[in-house]
Amino acid sequence: MITFPKYLDRSQNPVVRLVGIGNAGVNLADRITMAGGPGLEAVAINSDQQSLSSSVSPLKVTLGPLTTRGLGAGGDPEIGLDAAKESLQEIEEALAGSDIIFLCGGLGGGTASGAGGIVAEIAKQSGALLIAIVTSPFGFEGRRRTTQAATAFQEISAHADAVIHFENDRMAELTAPKSGVSETFAACDELLCGCVAAVAGLISAPGPLGVGLPDLLSVLNGGKGGCLFGTGSASGDNRAHEALERALKSPLLDRGRLLDDAASILVHLSGPPSLSFAEVGAIMQEIARQTSEGSILHLGVSTLPDMNAPVVVTIIAKAGASAAAPAAQPARPLRAPLPERPPAPAPVEPEPELPATPELVSAQEQDPGPAPSRQAPPPRPAAQPSSKPSPKPSPKPSPAKIKQETLQFEPVARGRFEKIEPTIVEGEDLDVPTFLRLRKP
Repeated sequence: MITFPKYLDRSQNPVVRLVGIGNAGVNLADRITMAGGPGLEAVAINSDQQSLSSSVSPLKVTLGPLTTRGLGAGGDPEIGLDAAKESLQEIEEALAGSDIIFLCGGLGGGTASGAGGIVAEIAKQSGALLIAIVTSPFGFEGRRRTTQAATAFQEISAHADAVIHFENDRMAELTAPKSGVSETFAACDELLCGCVAAVAGLISAPGPLGVGLPDLLSVLNGGKGGCLFGTGSASGDNRAHEALERALKSPLLDRGRLLDDAASILVHLSGPPSLSFAEVGAIMQEIARQTSEGSILHLGVSTLPDMNAPVVVTIIAKAGASAAAPAAQPARPLRAPLPERPPAPAPVEPEPELPATPELVSAQEQDPGPAPSRQAPPPRPAAQPSSKPSPKPSPKPSPAKIKQETLQFEPVARGRFEKIEPTIVEGEDLDVPTFLRLRKP
């Protein structure tokens, strides 16, 4: 069942807010703001006062001034959670009156991972359509950050209508292998900026087939989880085919392979007034080949007054269960486990009494001995000595003496004098040096 947000007056433009949480989220919100996002109101939420001071967002919320003292969460989600609880009222005031909220953050650290769930819950309670755009840490950042990111992803997904998830390990697909670090991160930010700009623009874009909030909800609100996104633009004679090819190659679509699992897909086409119906039909036929037979396709077409505007293809779909959440790895224990207790000893059963043999009976009749008392138990008969001699204790082996080993060296060859007979005088070899011959043995 589709859950519609609060009543939206279609005669007015929707209030769209871009909320960046944590250092990565604030940086992404600043980049989108400086790029001129279509009708976006940026909100920066962070526990690091230095990051907020350098942000260009007009509205800033400091999380937990008493908890963190403006120094950040230090990569601890628990501190980020306490900071968000301290600033609940400020968060509610910043998100009030929103129709669409884009929540951006980099998961795995302290602020976004700890406070992301609370901010998402407050945003959803305001009645807005919540679309989260999050990134997961690199694989080399350690198992603990990966586990923190997976936990935060689940908390945000529980309240968001859609989650666009980007893995940082896939940054290498955006640029050339030998590109610089700044260029690679800029390409990642540009990709995520395109997500926000495309979703915000298709709602307000004019055209014969407009897309509104009900259309987005019918696609994204089919269950909690990830969202597939891809966009591409092109100009020229083969613009429709090139724009679709670039959209299907988006890392957020996994190069089109994940469209097979999508039950509902929204395709929005934007272009100049020269955009033809044949181009629209060709694009939709190609997308239909990429999807399953049971998928529902929603189409939106808008035109721009600029004759030189490129053709833009935007694909939004609900991710399947296999690609909804990042793979969570088991967390490494923070302390060593307690040693196991040794098993309890088994109860000792009493030894059964030996049966009376005829030899014992005859011996007792000949020498009955003193009569036992009634209170004392009868004495147990002595065990018969074994006829086998008891084994003698083996003598302890004496410790082996350490013997100095003599290294066996090969005799030194005499070189060119090998075939010459030695000079022997009075039994001594004069070829041997004198100090060796006079050396005492």
